[in-house]
Amino acid sequence: MADKSEDRLRGYIVISSTLEGEDYQDCKVIPYGDVYPATFRQVFGPASEKECKQWAAKNCDRKSKS
Repeated sequence: MADKSEDRLRGYIVISSTLEGEDYQDCKVIPYGDVYPATFRQVFGPASEKECKQWAAKNCDRKSKS
């Protein structure tokens, strides 16, 4: 089983707020394996940071942060 330090080497994920329904809102790109609030869900990844930022730009609302 991989430990957290190995997980972080695998890349990044995109998380989105769960408070806005089905749309991807308030997206953030974070390292894979990082802890995030329960009000968010993983919506893409793991992938490279660049791929995650591109995905968020195409799929998240204009208010998104990546």
